[in-house]
Amino acid sequence: MKRRKSALLVAAVGALALMASPHSSKAAVVFSDNFDSGTAQANWVGDTVFQAVPAPGNGGPSVDLVGPGFFNELAFAGNSVDLDGSTGSGNFPAGQLQSIASLPLGDYTVQFLLAGNMRGAASDTTVVSIGGTSFSFTPTNSQPYTLQTLTFSNVAGKFSFVDLGPSDQIGNLIDNVVVTTGVPEPSTWAMMVLGFFGVGLLAYRRKGQLRLA
Repeated sequence: MKRRKSALLVAAVGALALMASPHSSKAAVVFSDNFDSGTAQANWVGDTVFQAVPAPGNGGPSVDLVGPGFFNELAFAGNSVDLDGSTGSGNFPAGQLQSIASLPLGDYTVQFLLAGNMRGAASDTTVVSIGGTSFSFTPTNSQPYTLQTLTFSNVAGKFSFVDLGPSDQIGNLIDNVVVTTGVPEPSTWAMMVLGFFGVGLLAYRRKGQLRLA
């Protein structure tokens, strides 16, 4: 527990340093979500930042909120999102999480933690998009939570994560999503690496701790 708190403290300090840097004065956090405000449960509806699309029901695509009391061993810290929920099989996509807010036209940097399904199932592909611009990730099923950084230029619309499926109730896992305006200048990358060093270290230490569900 002390190591977890120390790692997250390093991440927080680094993030604050990045925001305070004169080289990143044009950057601002648009929204962020660590998914810890809700109770871990199957077929999660969403929170004040993200919502499941469509709303859970009728055996269609869904997402799960994993954490204390519900597949806690799959969560990074607190709660995390399993992008293939507990309803239906063979759905395309398996699940989708979409921002409630629509982003105005601009440049954005997105950071988040992504892990494979951690349960030995076939690897899934997750598509991350803003408007019509997207990036695809197909982590191995054993990949631990790993920091991802994406830059989107001249985009507008909802921000989303989509597990392409087919659904089998075992999907990729995400946590700690942060969307900021602008694209960091090269001089800020060192601060960013320092800020998220704690997160990467924690994910590495958890690699051997996560058990098959």
